Amino acid sequence: MNDERLKLTLEHYKAVFPSRWNEEKYKWEAIWHFQNYWEISAANFTEMFSLSTEKAANLLDFGNHFPRKMMIAYAKQNPEKVRNLFIHLYDETKEIKERVLQFQSEIKSLYNQYSAGLHHYQHLMAVSVYLWLRYPDQYYIFKYSICRTAAKELQSAFIPKRGDIVENLKGNHTLLDEIARGIAADTELVQLFQKVRTEKIYPDKFFHTAAYDVAYYLTGEMTNSRKKKFTKKEQTSYSLKLTKEQWMQLLKNKLTKREYDLVLDVMREEPLILDNPEYEWYEKESFLYEVYMTSEKYDTLRALLLKKQNIILQGAPGVGKTFTAKRLAYSIIGLKNENQIEMVQFHQNYSYEDFIMGYKPSGNSFELKYGIFYRFCQKAAKNPEQPYFFLIDEINRGNMSKIFGELLMLIEKEYRGMEVTLAYSGLPFSVPKNLYLIGMMNTADRSLAMIDYALRRRFSFFTMEPGFSSDGFRNYQKELNQKKFSILIEQILALNLEISKDSTLGSGFCIGHSYFCGQEECTEEWMKSVVEYDIIPLLTEYWFDEPAKLQNWQNRLRGVFDD
Repeated sequence: MNDERLKLTLEHYKAVFPSRWNEEKYKWEAIWHFQNYWEISAANFTEMFSLSTEKAANLLDFGNHFPRKMMIAYAKQNPEKVRNLFIHLYDETKEIKERVLQFQSEIKSLYNQYSAGLHHYQHLMAVSVYLWLRYPDQYYIFKYSICRTAAKELQSAFIPKRGDIVENLKGNHTLLDEIARGIAADTELVQLFQKVRTEKIYPDKFFHTAAYDVAYYLTGEMTNSRKKKFTKKEQTSYSLKLTKEQWMQLLKNKLTKREYDLVLDVMREEPLILDNPEYEWYEKESFLYEVYMTSEKYDTLRALLLKKQNIILQGAPGVGKTFTAKRLAYSIIGLKNENQIEMVQFHQNYSYEDFIMGYKPSGNSFELKYGIFYRFCQKAAKNPEQPYFFLIDEINRGNMSKIFGELLMLIEKEYRGMEVTLAYSGLPFSVPKNLYLIGMMNTADRSLAMIDYALRRRFSFFTMEPGFSSDGFRNYQKELNQKKFSILIEQILALNLEISKDSTLGSGFCIGHSYFCGQEECTEEWMKSVVEYDIIPLLTEYWFDEPAKLQNWQNRLRGVFDD
């Protein structure tokens, strides 16, 4: 960190301290209030949680971000599960990484049970606030935009990265530790804090809350200084609805210095992008961090979708087709925005009436109901400057002609925007040009060997392969640091080689990497369960008529765990 920049920041902070304190003292009051009302064993946990966190509402419920309200809703549904959630989070005998990751895992369970389709909002900032309220002399609040701006302006060696939970917590702690030490060394600033301290103001003896407030102040100052460069008319002349990719394209064009600064200003200031965790940046780097694919293949896949507008991700079981499809959409949008994505799964009985429109029972009569694809097309048409993505899982299981009807022609790129008259409503309709179709298809499904020609002609096919050799998976394997896991993966690679050479199977039947992903702790029990209940049943289906080969691979895979 640049000590001179920090000293200058603290000088400016002291100059505005009296007026600033009146607006920001709630942070210190929130800690005092929490410390006095928090009681993990309270008979009414929901009521206790609501009361103890009410002074921290500014940090836990703001804009379109409601972690506190959602946690209260979960506590009303299952107070004991939420109580245990915080018991584990506040257990200082365990490593912080283990606690935070367990918290995130348990939240997903509550989300799936009580609020699927909505948002749980329990992102890293919320978790850091919970920790800070309980142990204010040990933890700091983490907010991505504040940490990033402060780190850059103070020339810190650490710059946070989206999605890197553990490293962001560590880096934020180091950054704010340095600011806290700077505050402690500034006698004048220490005295200012001492003068405003009252009975209901938390002492903050290590200046942890003060350090966060300085970073928050610094972020606001940089924002204000950039705003002063431009008139209101100039600021509103650029649309705030552009994706990051579109902004970056603007920057590559020949802009004047003033226009260049303005674009950077709007990029930094757009609250929908920077401050709302629902809409965090999602770029190629984010994709490659989560999806085990090479950079070159990502570029090919992205270019193929943008050119054709209709693609199918085909591949063996476990290569992550559905996971990849959604993250490919995020990376093109530039944001992790679910509002621009819709998903369905086809099956043999899926129909035009489900997909486009049809008459459905309503009381004693029938009513014309719009299907999911029709509604999504209408949604995309209202915002033509933004890309929208319709994902279809098991696309080859549906009868394309039956499902799409007269729209089968309209999904082709050259016919986008062209209108046809719908059979049921008699109204004109078109598939918008900003809508992209991504289908997923399992190549190991023997019952679907023949692919509808209509599907072949309208979609490009991209084959996804197991990602064991990708940099992402290798880094994941290295982080797990489990000898038997590495031995198991070696056996899977050998197994895939044999499957590929098998004339009755081929590479489309290989074992995918996703069976082995998503683990923070790699236990022998988990590995055994994957082998016994995922891999071996699959091999039993593959080699039902070759018992010797099946027995050989059962022995090899189970042998990984022999001592």
